Amino acid sequence: MNKFTALLLFFSFLSIVSVAQENRDSLIVAKIEVVQSENTLTFHPTVQNNGVYHYELDYLLLVKKTDANKNLSVSQQKGKFTLEPNQIESLSTTTINQTSKQKVTAILFIRDEVENRLITKDSIQITTKELRPIKESSLSIMKGIVVDDSKTKMGRDYYDLFYSTYNQYPTKFDFIINITELPHRGLSSIMQVKVDQDLILEFFTNPDEEFIKEQVATTFQRLISYANHRGKLKNEFTY
Repeated sequence: MNKFTALLLFFSFLSIVSVAQENRDSLIVAKIEVVQSENTLTFHPTVQNNGVYHYELDYLLLVKKTDANKNLSVSQQKGKFTLEPNQIESLSTTTINQTSKQKVTAILFIRDEVENRLITKDSIQITTKELRPIKESSLSIMKGIVVDDSKTKMGRDYYDLFYSTYNQYPTKFDFIINITELPHRGLSSIMQVKVDQDLILEFFTNPDEEFIKEQVATTFQRLISYANHRGKLKNEFTY
C-alpha cells in the first residue's frame, strides 16, 4: 500500500467517524420551558437522551435581559451531569423579574464534558410577554457575552483585564467568548479562549502583569482575525 492510498483510507475513516458522531449526537435534545407569572419569568432547561449511549455532559444557560431604558443584565447557570440512555434530565432553573417593554433571550448550550464539543442547543426569546423561539440567524443578539470559567487568581486577573478592555470596545463580536482555566502540573494552569468549538488562544498562566497584558492583546488580535474569517465564510455560503 503506497502513502497516498494510506492517507486516503485514513481520511475516509475520519469522515465515517465524524458522520457517525453527528448521527449519535442528534439524539440528544435540549429544551427550554418558560413559566410566566405576573411579575417573574422562570426558565426550566431539560435535556433528553433518545439514544443508547451514556454521556458525560456540561451545560450553560445564558439569560440576557434588556429593559425599556436599554439597561442590560446577563445571568448564567452552568454545571456538569450524566445522561443515561432514554433519560430526561432537568437542569437548574433561572428566575428573573418581568417588566414591561423588556426583551429577554435565553440560550442553552450542551457540551461533551471530555471533548468540550458542542452537542446541541436551544434558544427562546420573550418580548413584552410574547414568547417565541429564536431562529439560528438571530443568535447575534447574544453578542458581547463572555463566559468566565477561571479558577485561580492568575486566571481571574486575565479574565478581568480582558473583560474590562472588551467593555471599552464600541462594537462587540457576534459570538459568545468562552474563557476556561484548566489544571496543570505545579502552580501553573492553562488558559483557553474558545468560540464554539474553535480554540482561539491557549497559554500557561503567569502572574506577571506585563505578560497578562500581552496575552490580552494577543487574544483580541486572534478574535478579530477569527471574526473577519468567519464573516468571509458566511459571505461565501450566502446565495
